[in-house]
Amino acid sequence: MRIWLVAGFVALAGNACGVDTTATQTVLAQPESTQGPVWSFDLNGSYTSGSRIEKAHNFGSQAEFHHEFEALRNFHLFDKYYLQIGIDYDRYDFSRSNNIFPYALSGVAGESSISYWDGDEFFPLLTLKPGLYYTRNYITLNSFDIPVRVAGGIKVHNKVHLVLGFEADAYQEIPVFPIAGLNWEITDKVNLRAVFPEPRLSYNPNKKLEIFISGEVGGGSYRNGPTADPRTNNAVLEYTTDRAGTGISYNPKKGVSIEGSAGWNIQRRFNYFRAGPDYSSKGALYLKLDLSIDLF
Repeated sequence: MRIWLVAGFVALAGNACGVDTTATQTVLAQPESTQGPVWSFDLNGSYTSGSRIEKAHNFGSQAEFHHEFEALRNFHLFDKYYLQIGIDYDRYDFSRSNNIFPYALSGVAGESSISYWDGDEFFPLLTLKPGLYYTRNYITLNSFDIPVRVAGGIKVHNKVHLVLGFEADAYQEIPVFPIAGLNWEITDKVNLRAVFPEPRLSYNPNKKLEIFISGEVGGGSYRNGPTADPRTNNAVLEYTTDRAGTGISYNPKKGVSIEGSAGWNIQRRFNYFRAGPDYSSKGALYLKLDLSIDLF
């Protein structure tokens, strides 16, 4: 989720010549199109190795499998601003489960964003994700939620932008969570994106390759299904994962990105903040792959 603004310009040149009675117009060069892609697709998946849940050692080690698919249709509004409309499907699967720890967490949502296109990628300014967020395969009207994210950039220096905003979700323990950070182009090859939820320090040896170290806060809030435990029966569950790792991103052509990363999942947390149970796991290794495609 990358939400700072980058100012740009397009230089146009023209040339007129000749003394003939017939007017002749010569186009010296065609500027590169700044139009954004018509469609954007993202598919990512990760695996976190087994780790024990603190305060529930008898439960055994639990591994996590995660995958997400996002498809967006991009409509040009004006200048470099776009309306993005599409779908987002997100699911966590776990190797062990019981009344407190579901075997799956799922989110099926429509997505709409007002975004800024900088010529390489979109930076969402306002995002709404109305949809169903549920555990296991149990869906009710109470599973419906509308997470909201608002963020914008403020230029403080030629290569430094501050990012300010907030996330709002009635199913989170903190319903309104502030966002603050900065994007700093340290050199032509080194960039710092210190912005929640995915801060990143990257080095670009060339236009096609990026080497980075990063952090990531993932997860979401879900309506639990019926269980034999009155504390978790139809309760709201906030699940979070905190990661730190390193990886490589490869861009073979414009609009295509393949990214692989690995590192340490610091903790996974199951928090029924309205009902009481709050469990965290120990750390574990994780692997992640991401494929992004833009169709122009």
